[in-house]
Amino acid sequence: MMEGRCGYLSNLALLAGEGLLPLAIAKALSSRGVAPTVIALGKVNPLLEDFADRILEIPQISITKILGLIERAGCRRLVLAGSVPKRLIFGGAGMDRETLEWVLSLPSRDDHALLGAIVRFFESRGLEVVSYRSLIPGNIAEEGKIAGREPSEAEWEDIRYGIGIAREVVRLSFGQALAVKAGSVVAVEAMEGTDEMIGRAGRIGPGGIVVKMMRSDQDERFDLPTVGPQTLECMAASGMTSLAVEAGRTVVLDRESFESLAEAHSISVTGFLP
Repeated sequence: MMEGRCGYLSNLALLAGEGLLPLAIAKALSSRGVAPTVIALGKVNPLLEDFADRILEIPQISITKILGLIERAGCRRLVLAGSVPKRLIFGGAGMDRETLEWVLSLPSRDDHALLGAIVRFFESRGLEVVSYRSLIPGNIAEEGKIAGREPSEAEWEDIRYGIGIAREVVRLSFGQALAVKAGSVVAVEAMEGTDEMIGRAGRIGPGGIVVKMMRSDQDERFDLPTVGPQTLECMAASGMTSLAVEAGRTVVLDRESFESLAEAHSISVTGFLP
C-alpha cells in the first residue's frame, strides 16, 4: 500500500498549517518516494521546500480556492496537519467572506465540530482524507517514560488527578490540556493553545504539571494532540516540571531536541493510557 508515487500515497496533497508537524509528515512522505503538493496556510516552514513537489500558498483562507488548487494539482488524497491560528477564523480578516459565512452557518464551531465539517466538505467533493499517524510511527508517544527523568511521587499525584479532570474536559471540545499544581487545576486550555495556557499557569505561580489528551471519539486521521520542543521551553519558562501525554494518541515532534530539552530543564515526560 505504500509503494511510492504509483501507490496509495501518490497524487497526495498536504494541507499544511503552522508548526513542525507538516514538516515531519513531508519528510516521511519523501522517504517513501512521495513528494506531496503542499498547500500552505499561514507561515510557510522554509524546510518544506526540500520535501515538496511544490508549495502553493494561501494568503487568505478560502475553502473553495483550496479545493480548486487540490483539483488542479490532480490530487485525490489529502493529509491535514498543523495548526491554524484561531485569530484567522474569529478575527474574520484571515478568510474570505464565503468561507466565513460557511463557518458561521455551522451549528457548532468548536474544534471537534469545525474540523469534522471541513473533512466532510472535502470528502463530499471526492477527496480521501488520509491518516498521518502511520507515516510517523517514531513520533507517536509511547507508554511510560518518554524523555527526561521519572516523575516524583508528588508529580504522579497531580498527574493522576489531572488525567481524571482532563477526561471530563476534553469531551467538551474546547481544549486538550490543563495545568495542575498541588491538587488544584491552575489553568485549562481553550482556543489560545497549549503554550499560551502554560504561560497563564506560570503567571499565577511557578511549578506544577501539564496533562494533555484527546476525546475518545476524536478523529485520529487529522487531529492528534501534539507536543514538541516549544512545549518544553514554555514549561521551563513557567517553572513547570512534568508533562503527561496520552500514549498512542499524541505526536512528539523533533524528538532529538525534545529529549535534550527535557534533560536540560529536568522535566519529566510520561505517556499514560487513558
